[in-house]
Formats: sequence, structure tokens, C-alpha cells
Amino acid sequence: MNTPRSLGAAVLTGLAVATFAPGVGAGSGSAHGGSASELQARAVVRQFFQTINAREFATTCDLMSVRFYRLNHVPDKRHCVIGLTAGLTMSPTVFFRIISVHSDGEQTVVRAAANGAAGKIVLVNEHGRLKILSVGS
Repeated sequence: MNTPRSLGAAVLTGLAVATFAPGVGAGSGSAHGGSASELQARAVVRQFFQTINAREFATTCDLMSVRFYRLNHVPDKRHCVIGLTAGLTMSPTVFFRIISVHSDGEQTVVRAAANGAAGKIVLVNEHGRLKILSVGS
């Protein structure tokens, strides 16, 4: 059963994403060369925006790291999907552009613009794959 706190946290997660990615349009990424980890980071961020645009929130939630869930008080994937569905179902499609990718070994920071709003997505390595730790402006 959903508790108000857990559902509320999931909804806030969806709204945080919506804050960075408001507006209208279709997803767009830029193709750049780079290291394997840079290419993987770009692919994860592209998939993040594409799954939001396609309303494939279960897949969006799969991109989130265990630490993302813990830091945002989202108890599990089901609550993540509920929060994104509640927060983003009626949101417009997102135009996005990846500006830069920087890795310091522990984290990879992808700077992007979503419908003109600058933001960053922080990724961490989890079991050999890059997963989203945070999304913000």
C-alpha cells in the first residue's frame, strides 16, 4: 500500500525532473566522439530524456541508481513509476542537448540543456553501468 510520505517523495522526484525539463518539442542529442565512459554517459542521458518523452517511466526508473532512490526517499521502483507518472504524464515533450561530459573517477557530470534550461545530471557507476544519481539545475 502507498504511504503518503513514500508516494509524496516519488511525486517530488517527478516534479524535480519536470523542473529541469519543461517545455515542448522532441528529444534531440548531439553525437560526439570521446572515451567509452563519455559515450556511455551520453547514451544514458539520451535514454533518460527519450524515456520521459515516450512516457516509459519504468525504463526511466531503471536508469536511477540505488543511491538516487535512497537520497530521494523513494522506497522502490514501483513508487518511482507512480511519482513520474503523476508528475510527468501531462508534461510536454522535451528538446534536449548534451553540452559536455566530465568525469572525476567517482562521478560523471553531464551538462545539458532541456528546452533551453541548463542543468546537470550526475551519474555513478553501479555494477559496471552508469546510473543516475541526481538531476538538477
